[in-house]
Amino acid sequence: MTGSLNRTNSDISRIKTMARVLFGFFIIVFIVSCSSGPAKSIRKHSSTIYAKGFETEDFDLFRKVTVYNPWEQASDISFTYYLFPKGAVVPDSLKGQRIIFTPVERVICFSTSHIAFLDALGETSRIKGISGAQYVNNQKVRDEIESGEVVDVGYDSGLNYEIILQQKPELILVYGIGSEVTTYARKMEDLGLNVFFVAEYLEESPLGKAEWIKCLAPLFNKENQAELFFSEVESNYKKLLKKASQASEKPNIMVGLPYRDSWWIPGGKSYLANLISDAGGIYVGRENDSHESFVVSFENALIMAEDIDVWINTGSVFTKNEIIAADERFISFPAFKNAQIYNNNKCLNPSGGNDFWESGTVYPDRILHDFIAIFHPGILDDSDLFYYRKLD
Repeated sequence: MTGSLNRTNSDISRIKTMARVLFGFFIIVFIVSCSSGPAKSIRKHSSTIYAKGFETEDFDLFRKVTVYNPWEQASDISFTYYLFPKGAVVPDSLKGQRIIFTPVERVICFSTSHIAFLDALGETSRIKGISGAQYVNNQKVRDEIESGEVVDVGYDSGLNYEIILQQKPELILVYGIGSEVTTYARKMEDLGLNVFFVAEYLEESPLGKAEWIKCLAPLFNKENQAELFFSEVESNYKKLLKKASQASEKPNIMVGLPYRDSWWIPGGKSYLANLISDAGGIYVGRENDSHESFVVSFENALIMAEDIDVWINTGSVFTKNEIIAADERFISFPAFKNAQIYNNNKCLNPSGGNDFWESGTVYPDRILHDFIAIFHPGILDDSDLFYYRKLD
């Protein structure tokens, strides 16, 4: 009996010792977790497959979003944003950083492509201002512009900062072709406004451009919707890629229309060049390995166009006669005489705003569909065009 009692007392002693050790361990964990140092990273987003211009990272209290080189010829430049739920306390270690509280409820867009992203997320009602309202195609936003719910805030050097402040935006989505964008971005930040750079237009991959929806979705707590939307677009795109691979021939494709003897055409690694390649076309500017546009003379374009089968993206024209009216030399242009000519201006609003540059940003599968239907007639079951029209 005494032996049993001694064993019981010994067991109780060991249990008490273990309890003290565990209690001390939990106290240490609690102290570390409550420190003012940076929050520990849980995981890094691996869902970005095609886009190169942004990165997101999850922490225990916030999400970190980094945007890289958000204008042409930018190098080693990045902007980092810390996204916190509304009502959260920002750690001392992040004071002075770019903090955004989500979900964002009032936003100003500096590009119609931003509208397309928000429309895909079901968040156009958050838009309170737009730069260049006359170019908007989205009917819901156009109705709100008409009613005064959405205002035009101006453009570049003509931005109206007073109107911007009147809208009380929680966030302003900006983009810039060159580094001058930092001038007005800095001025808005000096006014206490949150500015977020969006650079989807620099992506070389058509799916990479659309994938920027994953960068914007956390601003509105719509990550799941973004994943579902992008997965559907990606699936459609891949199905069309398979269709294009079945084509027996690859036509030669010419892009653009000259302005004052200078012909700007996309670089060989550009978004448009990659779309042409995915559709089973041979882009005549593919030798240039840039993702940015470059200039060729009219004379050089004449040489490049000798064996062109299809000519696309011919500016603002609707007929072949308008091309000749722009420059009579086109009468002898091989592509004018022999090629099929299509322009991406089928979907225009009354002011000339082109939906190709708006909704086409989030629907590269629709553009790919158009290209395959144009380059390889009969290969698709549905050959109706979304954004393109044939010039007669």
